[in-house]
Amino acid sequence: MDSPLADVERFLAQTPPFDCLEPPQLRRAAAAFEAVYRRSGTEVLRIGEANDTLWLVRRGAVETHDAQGNLIGRYGEGESFGLQSLLGARPVRFRAVLIEDSLLWCMPRAAFDDLRAASRAFDDFYIRSLEQRLVGALQDSAAGRQTATLFLTPLSQLARRTPISVPRATPVAEAARVMAEHGVSSLLVGEGRELEGILTDRDLRNRVLAQGRDPSTPVAEVMTATPLTLEADSPVLSGIVAMAGRGIHHLPLVRDGAVVGMVTTRDLLSLQTHHPLYLAAQIQKQDTREGVVEVCRRVPKLFELLLASGLRAEEVPKVMSTITDAVTRRLIHLAQARLGPAPAPWAWLAFGSQAREEQSLRTDQDNGIVHADDVPAGADAWFAALAREVSDGLDACGYVYCPGGIMATTPEWRQPLSGWLRHFARWATLPDPTAVLRVSIFFDLRGIHGDAGLVARIREAMAECAGGRGRAVFLSALAHQAAHYDVPLGFFRQFVLQRQGEHRDTLEIKAAGLLPLTDLVRVRALQGGVTVASTRERIAALVARGAMDRAEGDRLDGAYRLLCGLRVRLHADLARRGEAPHNHLDVRRIGHAERAALRDAFLVIREAQDALKQDFP
Repeated sequence: MDSPLADVERFLAQTPPFDCLEPPQLRRAAAAFEAVYRRSGTEVLRIGEANDTLWLVRRGAVETHDAQGNLIGRYGEGESFGLQSLLGARPVRFRAVLIEDSLLWCMPRAAFDDLRAASRAFDDFYIRSLEQRLVGALQDSAAGRQTATLFLTPLSQLARRTPISVPRATPVAEAARVMAEHGVSSLLVGEGRELEGILTDRDLRNRVLAQGRDPSTPVAEVMTATPLTLEADSPVLSGIVAMAGRGIHHLPLVRDGAVVGMVTTRDLLSLQTHHPLYLAAQIQKQDTREGVVEVCRRVPKLFELLLASGLRAEEVPKVMSTITDAVTRRLIHLAQARLGPAPAPWAWLAFGSQAREEQSLRTDQDNGIVHADDVPAGADAWFAALAREVSDGLDACGYVYCPGGIMATTPEWRQPLSGWLRHFARWATLPDPTAVLRVSIFFDLRGIHGDAGLVARIREAMAECAGGRGRAVFLSALAHQAAHYDVPLGFFRQFVLQRQGEHRDTLEIKAAGLLPLTDLVRVRALQGGVTVASTRERIAALVARGAMDRAEGDRLDGAYRLLCGLRVRLHADLARRGEAPHNHLDVRRIGHAERAALRDAFLVIREAQDALKQDFP
C-alpha cells in the first residue's frame, strides 16, 4: 500500500512548477507540506498580516479581494495564492477567502526558499506568474497611476535611519560588532563629509571570513571603495535601476555632497518582485549564455509592462538601457570565467543609444574595448576572444550586430588607451562634415564594465577634442551635420509627410526629430565641456553651467520628452500587433493636442538649428 507521502508526490509531479523538480527535490517538497481542511467562508489571509506560507489548493477554491472588495483572483486545484506577500516579504495586500470547503497544503517559507534556490525553473515559474498577474492588475488606470506615483517617490522617503560610519582604520572585528549592535547590514567608511567606501555583511563573508583574514584587519582593506551614490531626492525608479542593473544591495543617498541616508534591496524588494525591472536581477543569476538568452525573451513584455504601469514613456528607454547594461555585464562575467583573468586593466565601452540610455525595442550593438598600454605579448588575443564571446552573446539576446562594424570585435575599436587617444586627436582635425558624421557616435560614450580610470581618460580626450586647436573646424563640422537635418514642417506649420512607399503619409520620428535634437545637444555639450552622454543630462548640465538659457533648455527637454514618448508608444503599439518596430508615425493616430505639441517640438528643433548656423557659419 502506498504511503500518504507517495500520493502527495504523485500530485506534485503533475502540478507546475513542482513537475520540474528532480526526484530528491520533489520528495523534499512533499515532506514539507502540511495538509489543513477549512470550511467555505474561512478567511485564510487577512490584509496587513504577515504571510510566511506557500498556500496550494489541493481541493476546493479560493478568492482574493482588495481592501475595497474588488475581486483580484480566483484559484482552484493545483494553484498557489498569497505569493505577493510571500515573495516580497511584505504584509498581505489581498484578503483570501475560501468559497468552497477546501483542502489546502501549506509549505513554510524556509522550505519554499530552499526549493527556489535548488531549482531555477521552479524559481522562474513564480516570477513569471507574478509578471503575468501584474499585466492584468495594471490595466486599471488608477492602479497604474498609483504605481507611477510610487516610482517617482523620493528615495529619501525609504531611508529608515541615518547611516552608521566608522574610520578607515577600524578593525573588521569592531566593525562587525557595530553592525550587530545597530542591527544594520552595512557601514559607511570615512570621516566627516568624505565617503571613502562601504562595508557590507557580504564583504565580511567574502573578504574576511572566506579568506581567513585577521579580525584586526582595517576595514579600508576589505571595503568597497568609492561606492555608487544617488541624490536623496532621486526617484525610487532611479534606485531600482541602479541597484538591479549593477547587482548591488546597498545605496548611500547624498545631499549637498554629504551622505544623509541609505536604501537597501530589502527596501526595494517588494517593488522589484512586483515589477519587471526584476529582470535585471534575474539576469545576474544566470550561469550560462543560454540562460541569459532565455531571460531576454521576456524583454518585449517588460516594454509593455513599463507603459502599462503608468511610467512616463520618455523614462522607458532608460530602463531598457539598464537591461542592456545588465545583459552586457553578465555576458562579460561568463566570458571571463571561461577565458581566465584579464592580462591588463581594461573597460568595456558603449556608444550611441546605449551610452545615452535612450534604447527602445530592436536595437543593434555599438561597443568597444579600451585596455592599458602596458600589456604582455598575446594580450590582444584574449581581448579579441572576449569581444567575440560578448558580441555573439548580445546578438543571441536580440542586440544584433552593428551593420557598420562598430563593435569590440573590430580591431580599430579594440585599442589600448593610447590608441583611443590617437583616435580622438585625429578626429579633432577631420576636415568636413561627412568625415565627422562617421565618428560622431563615439562622442556618446559610457563605460559599462571595468576600469573607470581608463574611461575617464577617454572622456578627457573627448573634451580636449572640442577644446584644442582644431576646435573651430571640428565643432563646425559637427554643427553643420546637426543643423542641416530636414525638419518636417512646411508652410503654415503643416507636417511634411513621406509621399510614397510602404510608409506613405507618415513621419520618420527618429530621423526627423530625435536625431537632429540629440546631435545639436551633443554639439552644445562639447562646446560647453559637458562629457555626460544622456541627452537630458547634457541639457541639465548646460543649464546648470550657464552655457544654455534655462528657457531654451526647458524647450529642448520638452521636445525630447515628447518625441521619445511618441516613439516608445509607437513601438509598444507595433509590438502588441505583432509587427516589427519601426519609427514611422502616423500623425492621424495621435490626438489633436499631441499633433500641436509635435509641431511645436519641430519648431524648437528648427530654432536650435538656426542658432547653430549663426554660431558656426
